[in-house]
Amino acid sequence: MRSSMSTGNFFQKMKKKPAVQRVLDSLDDYTEDGIRGLTGTHFPMWIKEELLELKKRNGKTAEDAAFEIAMKMIAASQHSEIK
Repeated sequence: MRSSMSTGNFFQKMKKKPAVQRVLDSLDDYTEDGIRGLTGTHFPMWIKEELLELKKRNGKTAEDAAFEIAMKMIAASQHSEIK
């Protein structure tokens, strides 16, 4: 893969092949071992790794997770200022 983006960003922006999109659409139905066992040309190791990361984060991207953490930190700091 040749891109200046991280693999996570590239994976989020890339046009998904139907086989990859089917897995994404039903990610909750897959176990981590099931994702590791995906075969075929549409599932090189880097795609499996991105699917595993999404599975671990309940389908949220790294940006989504970072945004949620930032919002919690802002809310906590505002709450502590009120006291």
